[in-house]
Amino acid sequence: MESHANSVEDRLIDGLSFKLSPGASYVQERKSVTYHPQGSNIYSTNGTKLIKLLVSGDAWMDPSTFRIMFDLVNMDSTEAKELRPLGGPWSFFRRMRVLCGGQVVEDIDNYHRVHEMFSIMTASDSRSNVNAEAFGKSWDIRDDFNTTLTAASFPGIIGGQSQTVLFKPLSGLLNQPKYLPIRYCPITIELELVNDATVPIVSYLGGSEFTAANTSLLWQIQNVQVKCDLCTLDNALDNSYAEHLLSGKALPVNYNTYVSQIQSTQGSSNNGVIIGQKDIRHNVTRSLSRLKSVFVSFDHAVPSEDAYVGRKEWNDFYSPMHAYAGGANNQFNSKGEFEFQLQLGSKLYPEYPIRSHAEAYYQLRKTLGVQSSSLHNFDIDSYEYRNWKFVLGTDMEKVLEAGFTGANTRAGDILNVSFKHNDTVDTNYATSMHIVLHSDNIVEIRDSGVTVFD
Repeated sequence: MESHANSVEDRLIDGLSFKLSPGASYVQERKSVTYHPQGSNIYSTNGTKLIKLLVSGDAWMDPSTFRIMFDLVNMDSTEAKELRPLGGPWSFFRRMRVLCGGQVVEDIDNYHRVHEMFSIMTASDSRSNVNAEAFGKSWDIRDDFNTTLTAASFPGIIGGQSQTVLFKPLSGLLNQPKYLPIRYCPITIELELVNDATVPIVSYLGGSEFTAANTSLLWQIQNVQVKCDLCTLDNALDNSYAEHLLSGKALPVNYNTYVSQIQSTQGSSNNGVIIGQKDIRHNVTRSLSRLKSVFVSFDHAVPSEDAYVGRKEWNDFYSPMHAYAGGANNQFNSKGEFEFQLQLGSKLYPEYPIRSHAEAYYQLRKTLGVQSSSLHNFDIDSYEYRNWKFVLGTDMEKVLEAGFTGANTRAGDILNVSFKHNDTVDTNYATSMHIVLHSDNIVEIRDSGVTVFD
């Protein structure tokens, strides 16, 4: 021990190092800019549904500052009729595409559900910060658990008024740390509104709390803008990048993206109630060079809408334990357990099937990279996980903190998802399965254009 201790190399600690931190004088200017959409500036489900935003210029964009801002307008003129959004601003969009230099970099279907899934897998303080830029609060399973959702406890936008909100898109390109030279890769964001105006808001008017007299179902989006910071480099550094690109070389940017698929698992019906399948097997045909992880969640047909006013297709992550754990005591019943496993070719993930919520929670923590941290965790407790925040996560990487160690699904092997309910009550079976593939991608920026590798 003494020998090893004496061989350790000394390093000057920060408290005794008086060397000044390096600067960045090559950045001559930073400015906060605004971009407006192409075409219309009024969007609704029965009018213009596609928002197109182009970000271009001669500077370098800092992606960490990127936000989309818009006004949500309550179109009902009666002041007492409040418009009550259930989630963040992303809940109003069913699809998002990101194009870079004319090439499709990301195309996320069921965008509101994908964004909501990754939102609930963050810490509560982080969500509070996001809500401060958005509607101030959002519906949560805790609202139904602790108190009954009422018109008084869940206020919204007063009739005839509007609220300005911002959100950061769930885009891998906009969540990576590299500045983007938008001179060579102008970025286009396309957001498509939901098909049904009632999807992102409180819309059930059959109970005693939310009625036609106090709830609005009419809204539209106006004044859409992009807010971001652009940095201007000095001529020497800027010219060096230009020479690099003009010589035929590229600037590679590594980013992560998401591929979303929803598979119906409906069987027949039981006394008018839609039921799902007990054994679910689904082949994922989308192939990727480096598949990092797979997230699987479920939905269930609404049995009683007045009991779950806040429950929608994009925020319902149904657990097969819900029928038993849904009470105040979070009761455990082995009927609510399941069996889950992925298979890629002859390889199984994990080697032995997951057969409990406890193990599934452990696998989800491992997939998110927080299983060994007491500081960085996500905010899903056991009650939520066994009810409406049930997400299965499977890590496909060899080394979690290294890049490009995921599984290659382009070799002809089929990715198979297998899920089996333990329950014998068919009305408790999930009616749809949502699969999200998380992959490593590269976008190469050249003087002649942009190339995307997935």
